[in-house]
Amino acid sequence: MDRRSFLSSVAALGIGGVLSQVSAAAPLLKKASCENRRLCGKDGKYDEDLIVIISDLHITPKGYQPEKFVRTRNDILKMRPLPLNVIALGDLAYHTGRPEDYALLKELLAPLERAGIRITLGMGNHDRREEFAAAFPEKAAASLLGDRFVFKVETSRADLIVLDSLQQSEDPDNWIGPGALDDGQIQWLERTLASYTKPVFVCAHHPLNEVGIEKILSDSPTCTGYIYGHKHRWVTEWIKNRSHRDLVRTMCVPSTGYYGDIGHVVLRLDEKMAEAALQQYEFFFPTPLESGETRPALWDIIETEHRGATCGFVYR
Repeated sequence: MDRRSFLSSVAALGIGGVLSQVSAAAPLLKKASCENRRLCGKDGKYDEDLIVIISDLHITPKGYQPEKFVRTRNDILKMRPLPLNVIALGDLAYHTGRPEDYALLKELLAPLERAGIRITLGMGNHDRREEFAAAFPEKAAASLLGDRFVFKVETSRADLIVLDSLQQSEDPDNWIGPGALDDGQIQWLERTLASYTKPVFVCAHHPLNEVGIEKILSDSPTCTGYIYGHKHRWVTEWIKNRSHRDLVRTMCVPSTGYYGDIGHVVLRLDEKMAEAALQQYEFFFPTPLESGETRPALWDIIETEHRGATCGFVYR
């Protein structure tokens, strides 16, 4: 899939007005021929090299967040070809992972699943494993580790590992904000990365300074990037390791509709690189404007700065 075709797919998401800005930038990816597209399904309906990554849905029946998520969901369904995978990086539920939150989320995700899109759901600090498993038993059963929900999304060009950084409170009416990985996950990740021979992304809800796996990722010969949520912001950085010149990029995915940057990311896998394109719908803090409120000028500046943003990952 060449860059023009990719941007056409992203244009279907409703950001056609910013495509000229993206096209004017120096291309991050070497153009690939149409023969290199990994189309699958009947009549090439899906592209396994396109992955939509979302985070911080914070779904609740009483909030404005479901409507915001539906906007993202419907735009994903408009993509041609469809992405084969959608990955959500936690905070699926609003505050303390109530059953009604997950029940509504399941209803909202149903059109994606009916369309044949594979959905992977990770854990964030506002989720609860028991309630999630009750609503999504088949997804919980697919976890690679018994006591944590860890998943792997495999494609022919690169894999994505989704870790579970949730520290769950014993009190169901409370939540723990900081993220962490238990020893079992860290040991599993070290063994898994050591065996990898193709590019792999590591993902979790929380940023690296909380999960503490910078050295594991930078020492891996195939880890291409770390992708996370939690901050409700579009942020790209890189891991420092002074023992070699190789860098591993990190990228924060915005919220689909709670506060801060509002949008999602389309990750395109190519032969030697991957490129993430931000779909920025809007910015607001701490809540959307009420009727009659004056819109802060900085909101417009932030939206303008982020629209059309991309992040490139070089396979290692």
